[in-house]
Amino acid sequence: MSQMTIYLEEKEMRDIRLSAKRENISVSRWARNRLCEAVHHAWPRGYFDLFGTLAESDLSRPPQADLGVDAERGGL
Repeated sequence: MSQMTIYLEEKEMRDIRLSAKRENISVSRWARNRLCEAVHHAWPRGYFDLFGTLAESDLSRPPQADLGVDAERGGL
């Protein structure tokens, strides 16, 4: 397996450590997972879990413009 070295600001490293800890994995595995997702253009984690989470009543059509008051258009 190849190795890689990257340089990060302390704030980003702190955030990465916290994220890895939340997922209960090492920082190395966390970084590898994110890099592989980026390379393979994977959908974000949990993306497909969102399907079906909205009730039909949560969806509504926005108000439509009255086309009768549309600006007159000139010919070409």
